[in-house]
Amino acid sequence: GDWHLFSISAQNGPIERMVSSDEGVTWSDPMTISPRQNPGPLLKEDGSTQMYYRADGMDLPSPTCSNEGISVQYCPSEGEACNAPDDMPIFDHAGEDPSVFIDHRGNYHMLFNALPYKCIPKYQQGGHSWSADGKVWSTPRVGAYNTTIQFTDGTSMICKRRERPQMILGPDGKPVALVSGVTGCPVALGDDSLNEGDGRFYKGGSDCFTLVQMMGT
Repeated sequence: GDWHLFSISAQNGPIERMVSSDEGVTWSDPMTISPRQNPGPLLKEDGSTQMYYRADGMDLPSPTCSNEGISVQYCPSEGEACNAPDDMPIFDHAGEDPSVFIDHRGNYHMLFNALPYKCIPKYQQGGHSWSADGKVWSTPRVGAYNTTIQFTDGTSMICKRRERPQMILGPDGKPVALVSGVTGCPVALGDDSLNEGDGRFYKGGSDCFTLVQMMGT
């Protein structure tokens, strides 16, 4: 019944956890649980946490466009730090921003940024890997989502980057919507000179926004 908030206290970590037992009204002091960054926590029923994270400097097989990869460590309970990270990649593919969920059938799924850092172009940025136990993972499928942003009025636009994927699950455990961070979109969506309309919400260029996209049927 507790809420858990994971964050990084600086650009490169460490990862901290805060816990709320009153639906976000009050929070515990932040506790450092990992020296790494880009947390992808999976809370387990026994109170432990599988903490997927980004590690730099990995020796990934060629050809690869980045030495950023995804690894995992384990936190015994919400009041304990994770075990020391070993920075061993869970699969031989560059990636960051891992987000793991268990579907209604009990299968593990990971969404992540499969084209990090210097990987260009990034139009097929979304990575998807799956697992029966959260330990042995499939070779990722790249292009699970792309940087073409579709709006409810039928229009769309192509942006440069779409990262930080997180899946919202319904009460039945089935995916409902994908949340992601988007940047590098056409300036036509907004205008710095406007004080009303779309210009209030998106300024173009290096500005960014959070996108919630409903899942298809």
